[in-house]
Amino acid sequence: MNADSIKTYLLAQSEMGGFEIVVPSQLSEPRFTRLKDLQDTQKPVVDLPKPTQSDFLWKDATSLNDFYEALRKHSIYAKSMRSLSFLVPKDIKINAAYLLLFHSPQELTAESKGILERLFKKLGIDLRECAISFFFKCDETAMPREKPVLREMLFKEIELLNPEKIIFFREAPCSEKIEKPAKADGTPATFAGKPAITLYSLLEMLPSKPDYKEKMLEIWNSLLPNSGWFK
Repeated sequence: MNADSIKTYLLAQSEMGGFEIVVPSQLSEPRFTRLKDLQDTQKPVVDLPKPTQSDFLWKDATSLNDFYEALRKHSIYAKSMRSLSFLVPKDIKINAAYLLLFHSPQELTAESKGILERLFKKLGIDLRECAISFFFKCDETAMPREKPVLREMLFKEIELLNPEKIIFFREAPCSEKIEKPAKADGTPATFAGKPAITLYSLLEMLPSKPDYKEKMLEIWNSLLPNSGWFK
């Protein structure tokens, strides 16, 4: 049985069985034109931006000034909706005893900073001697595909800052977020080669929050003692 006979047999069987057999020669027939057009139009709704030459400048930075300037030019931060909200931490301190890391500048409001100052005063630590930075340095929420790059940037920033210890203040829980917030238990871990602990977001300890007293007590009675860093 030659190829044409096999094709004829299969097509006949498909007619009787109620299903359709597609053979290569049929792809050019009019009834498949729409299928081909549909396949051609099935492209991602949002095309991922291709890396630009500026996206790699931060990797070669040897100083914090060069590092932050390179971040400004990165496609993540150069977007029109983000460029004006990009915030470089003020009074960056190298070799500080503590690096305080917040999710974004939105977490460090005037009210929450007051809580932070009182907290560190009770710990006997001068907040002015601590380095402060942000995992995401502008007010827009990070897209999932951006987070691996942001994590690499954070490793580079910590390398340049060279703190003794790191204190993460987790992102304030939000009903729109699917991801669970980072666990805050005060147990030391290692991040970028540095001892690190995670505490609650300062926004969770504002007096306007219904459970702020419980979180403050947990910090004093559990999280800080668990770290072993403070007397």
